[in-house]
Amino acid sequence: MEESAWRVLLGTWPGRVGVALIAALALVSAGVLLLLPLDFGRVWNDPSAWADLPKAAPPEWSAYLLGVRPSLQREIELEPVVRGDGYEVLEATFALESDLPPSHLIVKVRSVSFQRDPPALLIDLIRPDGIAVPVARISPPGPRAGESPPFLRYAERPLRVEVGPGSEGVAYMSRELAARYGVQLSGTEQPSHLLFGAPDPSSGRLVVLRGRYAVRAAFYGSEGDRVGSVSVVLGGSHYGLMGTDGVGRDLMLGLLYGFPVALGIGLFASVLVTSIGALLGLLSGYYRGAVEAVIQRAADVVANVPLLPLLIFLSFVLRPSVITIMALLVAFSWPGLAIVIRSMVLQITPLPFVEASRAMGSSDLRVMLLHVLPQLAPYLLAQTVFFAPSAILAEAGLSFLGLGDPTIPTWGQILELGFRTGAVFTGYWWWVIPPGLLLALTGIAFASLAMGLEPLASPKMRRQ
Repeated sequence: MEESAWRVLLGTWPGRVGVALIAALALVSAGVLLLLPLDFGRVWNDPSAWADLPKAAPPEWSAYLLGVRPSLQREIELEPVVRGDGYEVLEATFALESDLPPSHLIVKVRSVSFQRDPPALLIDLIRPDGIAVPVARISPPGPRAGESPPFLRYAERPLRVEVGPGSEGVAYMSRELAARYGVQLSGTEQPSHLLFGAPDPSSGRLVVLRGRYAVRAAFYGSEGDRVGSVSVVLGGSHYGLMGTDGVGRDLMLGLLYGFPVALGIGLFASVLVTSIGALLGLLSGYYRGAVEAVIQRAADVVANVPLLPLLIFLSFVLRPSVITIMALLVAFSWPGLAIVIRSMVLQITPLPFVEASRAMGSSDLRVMLLHVLPQLAPYLLAQTVFFAPSAILAEAGLSFLGLGDPTIPTWGQILELGFRTGAVFTGYWWWVIPPGLLLALTGIAFASLAMGLEPLASPKMRRQ
């Protein structure tokens, strides 16, 4: 009894490797589709969704490999400690024991309501050395024309105040460090180094001031005025498993979302190309004559069109989208398969079982579906697997050239963003290496699977 196709596939090392890798890619893709929203592309392209994350931060594990304790991303909610009518004090404490300071400090205020005049919110960062840094002085906009009390501000979207260059807190710390420690600053220090740093006695350079910090917010208003919540975001010096890009987007999420996109493009495009090429090759080889002449001449014309320049041109002219890219790949990739299938059909149709079926009065459709097509199935299956990585790499190449679908994250787009922003020259390796490795891994997976299927497509190789 002949071995099953599955046993033949798993009987070779390339087949085992290909099945394992494809299964892993499919499992990750299914998990991504279940956990991430289908419209994740909208979130990916919304800068406000990533505003709290550090920009161009390397992965957290890379710091531990270098023996450095990174500052991790966190948001701390301030709790009320004193509350009166129109007056409130909120406070929170946190420990800083890292070797690197937080990348940034952001104050977020939500739902401020008042009856008459706008209240004031004074927020200070109290360092372990006793210096109270004024990080934010907030007063919401006053009543608008036609608006009746109570007046509500920052309810739908919180107010964000980032303590950056030129802010009151940074200028205050520059003066305070010079006065208290006698440090001569160059003026090029990062805001986070000034807020969370102190001079090292041996070198005089600013290092992280470890210890217990406090954030205190004092709310001053009139009777009935309230503040919903106040929190501070301490940006991580490193972030997540794959770091962030220049916008602050979590590259881990972008790489994960690229799994179902890559597999979808590869499988759909390869199935369509194989179906069209097999159908046209079957018709031209079976009917011959005028049908054969028309299909084969069309295949010759399309096969001699340079694909990559045409894809670049049409992707530039048409609206870039995954559907457009797949349609172009399918439209110009079927000729080679149609030509090969025609030659195979010409060898199959004279066989005795095909002639016997015709002599018994079977229709052409029945003969093609029941007698000719099964002889082509192993080869078509192998060709489907072979074409999938070509489609994935074609989409990545177009995205790398800036002609991909801008509405969804793909591995090619992440690579393009990294090269466009100079990630290679600035050492931001986490923008370039992971998507490149995933593209290579996907190509290896499909190539291994195709090599495992070769014994099915070639009986001679199977006997060997």
